[in-house]
Amino acid sequence: MVKLTQRQEKLLTALAESGVGLSLKDLEGLMKVSRRTIYREFADLKLYLQSQGVAITNENGLYRLTGQVAKLDGVFEDEVAKQELTTAKRESILACQLLLAGQATKIISLALSLKVSEGTIQRDLTKLERSLSQYDLHVIKQKGVGVYIEGNEAKRRQVLTGILLNELNEYYFLRYVQKGEEIAQFKQLFLDAINPQIFRQVYQGLSQTILPVVELNSDRQMIQLILIATISIKRAQLGKHPHASKTKDNLRYLAKVYEFFATLDGSLRAKLTTDEALFIASQIHLRDYSEQQFDLNEDQEWPLTLKVRQFVLDVSKDFGWNFQRNPDFFKRLTRHILNLEKNSHDRLPNVQIETLQTLTTKYQGLYNSIMKCWPQNFELRLVIPEYQLILLYFANEYTNRRYLQDLAALIVCENGIGTANILASRLKKELPEIKRVSITHLAVLGQVDLQQYDLILSTLELPGFPREYQLVSPLLLNDEVKRLKDYLANYHQPDYGQVKTSLVKHKNALKKLSQMKAYLDLSLKLITQTQVHKVANQGSDLGASVEETLAHIPGEIINDKEKVTLALLRRINLAPIGIPDTNLALLHTSDTGVNQCYFGIYELAHPIKMLGMDREEMQVSRYTLMVAPKEVTDLEQKVLGIISSSIVMNSENTNVFETGTSEAVQELLANQLLNEIPKEK
Repeated sequence: MVKLTQRQEKLLTALAESGVGLSLKDLEGLMKVSRRTIYREFADLKLYLQSQGVAITNENGLYRLTGQVAKLDGVFEDEVAKQELTTAKRESILACQLLLAGQATKIISLALSLKVSEGTIQRDLTKLERSLSQYDLHVIKQKGVGVYIEGNEAKRRQVLTGILLNELNEYYFLRYVQKGEEIAQFKQLFLDAINPQIFRQVYQGLSQTILPVVELNSDRQMIQLILIATISIKRAQLGKHPHASKTKDNLRYLAKVYEFFATLDGSLRAKLTTDEALFIASQIHLRDYSEQQFDLNEDQEWPLTLKVRQFVLDVSKDFGWNFQRNPDFFKRLTRHILNLEKNSHDRLPNVQIETLQTLTTKYQGLYNSIMKCWPQNFELRLVIPEYQLILLYFANEYTNRRYLQDLAALIVCENGIGTANILASRLKKELPEIKRVSITHLAVLGQVDLQQYDLILSTLELPGFPREYQLVSPLLLNDEVKRLKDYLANYHQPDYGQVKTSLVKHKNALKKLSQMKAYLDLSLKLITQTQVHKVANQGSDLGASVEETLAHIPGEIINDKEKVTLALLRRINLAPIGIPDTNLALLHTSDTGVNQCYFGIYELAHPIKMLGMDREEMQVSRYTLMVAPKEVTDLEQKVLGIISSSIVMNSENTNVFETGTSEAVQELLANQLLNEIPKEK
C-alpha cells in the first residue's frame, strides 16, 4: 500500500470536496505552498491515482478529481481523523457546546457525543473552568441536573467567537459562505447546534447592508462579524439576551443593523430585541477601521490616563526604579492599554511566544511587579502573552541607557586638589547622571576600592592600571565631554560581586574552560552566519517569502525545507509575530526538519501588512528567522535565548535589527554574547 504524505492527503481531500474544482491560486492559499510545489505533488501523485482509476483534470483552470474517486475514501477518512483526534480540539468542542447551550447538559451526554469517558470530560471541565474564569465565566456542575456556564452574556458570545475563529479553517469557511460549496470539513467546526445554512444567510444579509458601509482591515474581521451575528441569533432564539446601552458609537450603526435583521427569515428575526441590535452595532463599531481613533479623546483621556499613571507609579515603587521620566514611554504604554480595552473581544491567544518568554526569564522581578500591580489598577484580566507584551514596554524603558543614574566617578589628578575640583565641577555639569565624584592622587591610589566607581578619569597615563579609565585634560574640553557621553551611552554597570582583584584558584578549571570554549564556539558560529539577506518578494504572501528564504539556506542546516516551511507558517497563524511600533517581525521555530541552529535577518523588497503582537496592524519590512532542531542542548538553548531576547531588549537594539547592516547586527550580538559568558558555578 502506498503511504501518502500528510500534504498529499490534504491536497486530495480538498480536490475531492471542491465540487466545481479549485484553481491553482485556491490551492496555494489552502496548502500554503508555492505553485511549483503544487505541480510537484501532482506529478508525484499521478502513478498512485492511476492505480486507483482516478485522475486530476484541469478544466478551464479548475483542478478536480475524476474517475473512481470513491476508492480514495480511506484517504479522506484518515485526513478527517487526524484533524479530530486531539485533546485541544475536544476541549474546544466541549467549550463551544456549553457556551452555546441554553440549559444544563448531562456529563454522560457530553461523553457520548465526544466518544470519551466521563472521567475525561471531568478533567476537561476542570481545565475549562480555569480558562473561562479569567473572563468571569463560571462552569457550574449540579448533581442530577448537569453542567452549564453562567456569566455575562456579551463576554460569553465574545469568548465563543474567539474559540471558533481559532479553530475553523478560514479558507474553507469563506468558500462556504460566499460560494455555497458543500465542504465536509465544515461539519468538523462543531457547529452542529447551528444550522450551517444560517451562516450563509447571515453573510448574505451583512453583504447587503453592513459590509458596504464599514471598513474592515482583514478577512478575519469579516469572519468575526459573521460569527458574532450568527451566535447572537442562536442565543436570542434560546431566550438569552445581552444587556446593551445606547451610545453615540453604536447608535450610528443601529439603522443598518435593523436593515440586516430584515434580510433574515422570519423565524430567525422573531426574538431579536433592541438589546440584540445594540450589541451587534457595538461589535460592528469595534471592527470599523474608519472609526478607530488611536489618540485619546476627551471622554477617555482622564480616566485612562490616571489609571496608567498610577500603574506606572505602582510598578516603579514595587520594582524600585523610576519609570515616570519619559513622556514617550507613557504615551506608548497608554495607547497599548487603550487598544487592549477597546479590543478585549479579540485577545492574544494564550500561547507561548518564545522571545517574550526569554524576556520574562531575564526580567523576572520586573515581570512580577507588573503582574502584581496590573489588577490593582485595571479590571481587564490578561493572559500571559499580554502581560509579557506590557513587560516589553517596561523592559525597553528600563534598559534605555539614557537613564543610567547615580553613577560614581573617580578622578586621578597629579596637579593638586584645586585643579581636580575644577574638573569635578565641570564633570557634574556636563554629565548630570554622575551623582558622586571622588578625587584621589597617585600616592594612595592603590588603597582605593575601584569597584565603587563606574567611571575613572585621569589627567595622566596609568600604565598597567587594572581598570579601564578615560584620559582627559584638567579643563575637560568639549571633545572630551562628547567622548565621555559616547562612552556612557554604551556603558553597562558591571556586577562587581563577580570581580576578582587577585588570582583565585578555580575548581574544575579545565572543565570550566571547555564549557567557555563550547559557548564561544557556538556563539561565533551563529554570529558569523548572521547576515541581512534581501528577499525579492512580489506580493503580500509571507508564506511565499518564507519558502523563498528557506530555499537559500544550506542543506546541512535544514534537511526538510517543506516541513520547516509548514512549521513556520503554523507559528505565524498561531499568534501575531510583529513587534509593536516597529517594522520588524520575529519568525522562530524548532522542528525535526532542522539539523543545526541558525539565525538570520531577511529584508523584504515589498513590505507586508500584518498584525503586531499588540493586535495593531503594521507594515513589516524585515523579519528575523531563527530555526533550531526539535531537541536542543542546554547550551544551544542559552545562546539562542540571548540572541532572541537581545532583539527586544531596548529600542537601540531593536533599531539595529530593524535597519542595521550585517556588520552592525554581528557587532551587537557579539557584545550581548560576550556579556553573558557563563559564570562559574
